[in-house]
Amino acid sequence: MAGSSRTVCSRIVVSVTYIFALFKISSGTTNEYGVLAAESSTEKENFCIIYFKEFGSLPEEKSKAEFHILLDDSKLDWCEDHPESDPNSKVVLLSRGNCSISIQALNIQERGGKGVFFITHSGKVANINLNDTAADSINITLGLISENSAERLKEMGNTVTIKLFAPQSINFDFSLLIIWIIAMITVSIGSYWSGHIRFAIYCNEMSSLPGVQRELPNKPSVRVNTVEESSLNVSTYAIGAFVLCMGLMLVLLYFLYDYLVYFIIGLFVLASILSVHSCLEPLVLRIKGSFCKSEFRCGGTSCHIDFRQVVLVAFAIAISVFWVVIRKEKHAWVLQDILGVAFCIHMLKSIRLPSLKICFVLLVLLFFYDIFFVFVTPYFTVKGESVMEEVATGGSSAEQLPMVLRVVHFGFDPLAVCYKQFSILGFGDILVPGLLISYCHGFDLVTSKKRIYFITTVVMYGIGLLVTFGALFLMSTAQPALLYLVPCTLLPTLILGWFRGELSTLWKGFKVVQPAEASKFPDVQVAGCEPTSETAPASPSESAVDNYGPKDVINPSEGTHDKSGERNYLLQ
Repeated sequence: MAGSSRTVCSRIVVSVTYIFALFKISSGTTNEYGVLAAESSTEKENFCIIYFKEFGSLPEEKSKAEFHILLDDSKLDWCEDHPESDPNSKVVLLSRGNCSISIQALNIQERGGKGVFFITHSGKVANINLNDTAADSINITLGLISENSAERLKEMGNTVTIKLFAPQSINFDFSLLIIWIIAMITVSIGSYWSGHIRFAIYCNEMSSLPGVQRELPNKPSVRVNTVEESSLNVSTYAIGAFVLCMGLMLVLLYFLYDYLVYFIIGLFVLASILSVHSCLEPLVLRIKGSFCKSEFRCGGTSCHIDFRQVVLVAFAIAISVFWVVIRKEKHAWVLQDILGVAFCIHMLKSIRLPSLKICFVLLVLLFFYDIFFVFVTPYFTVKGESVMEEVATGGSSAEQLPMVLRVVHFGFDPLAVCYKQFSILGFGDILVPGLLISYCHGFDLVTSKKRIYFITTVVMYGIGLLVTFGALFLMSTAQPALLYLVPCTLLPTLILGWFRGELSTLWKGFKVVQPAEASKFPDVQVAGCEPTSETAPASPSESAVDNYGPKDVINPSEGTHDKSGERNYLLQ
């Protein structure tokens, strides 16, 4: 993933199965997911269970399931009989005792119990032994339920009735559709804005060259009051070092998650304040009126205050701090996604890579980075989990890293309670392809290509996300989205550039070089020339991005001139 966000985020859209997917069953039993529908006098709620089919099957439809009373005997050890308890015709909640669960279930069955669910502490059962002789005599429902679900059932009151059923999964989650729409809107707006900023700065750089007396074919649609360059001056070595630092940070998060998570939350709040201000400032400054500004004496000088900026800064701070306060609430994901979209748009319009070469190196390195931390690291971790997935989802921690888009599961799947509560997409899965798309849009504007590269990469990004979702359902495991997004965006760009004969120009990028600074760019060899009366090229594409050959030699006929004999030096 990209920018400061990728320390957590090469993660990936994931609708991960519930925590019971971590169970390891030592026998040959067949376990299935099911639903426990609980109802008290005041509330109703569904819970995920895992049950063993050979001991007692469950109906697929809730309407065909029987009502049972739930009995909480979690404080009793049913390795021996308890006359004080009456499990007759009830489903019993138990903790694991000092004997096998088969013996406990058999004791409940002999007292007329209809089912037993064992509470799994910490959400995991390391070993369940159902191979003993007692298991052969069990013919009641036997299963597992998480500790959190059991505690919630206890909170519902002393009299709770339940229904047990095992519906078929629909295998479609509408939250993924929302994730796709949000990602497409974010990457489209961010890269579109970035391209126009790049082009506006490029036009300013062109106009600052001595002797420029021509009209540009495109007019910049945004105003920039900045001294920054149209693109970052970054090398491939810097990109490699950056990706290495990202990997180290991810490992630190894995081992020190409970401490570093609050540091990341703090950074996210600061970044959100800056991003919200940056994204809304152009809209706020369109508000006109005498009430917007005020002038007053400050000591011996005249001071000005722009109330629009004051209100905007206050709003950005308030909305970011408000998210911190409510971040654990059920609907906090909506505000987190709004801040996340603002962050991604701000990063895309601020980070402008100089060439396809740099984009290529970044995307390829992060392609392997994602694969390694999702698919390879489970072979090295003690518990066999993916480092990327553990960090992105928060593992067993109560806190989650905010550097992801989160959308709560919704739809018609009755087994949705057995999935993680949210589908997530890491910011890096937006930013990394988005940096390439931003570069392509800037290239289109400078070279008057009618946004052919921009449209192509945006469409292919959307297709890449759909491929990711398809892989998610086919493999039923978390997927590194960059495994699909990088080929889907990078390869079409390379193929299109080669087909149009612009690959060399696209690969090297473009940069305006002042005559006095030409010596700083050794790849450009400037041949001496005398003043000529040649006509300047008609468009920036002819002067800024013309392919000068393997040595990038600018000869008198390839430079731009004016009547004073000064030349404009343009580095492709």
